[in-house]
Amino acid sequence: MARTQSRCGAPTTKGTRCRRLAMVDASRCDLHRGDWSSYTVQRRKDAEREAKARWGRG
Repeated sequence: MARTQSRCGAPTTKGTRCRRLAMVDASRCDLHRGDWSSYTVQRRKDAEREAKARWGRG
């Protein structure tokens, strides 16, 4: 079975490339994805929506 998930490839402090698997629908792993990635942005929006619904504001 072939792996279709890509590797992270972000530069590490050692100067090598990160060999961890990238997150689903993202180009980086969970350590290197940062706040700019679409995965993190979508997760933050979902969390805000749930918080508003919890307090009856959504």
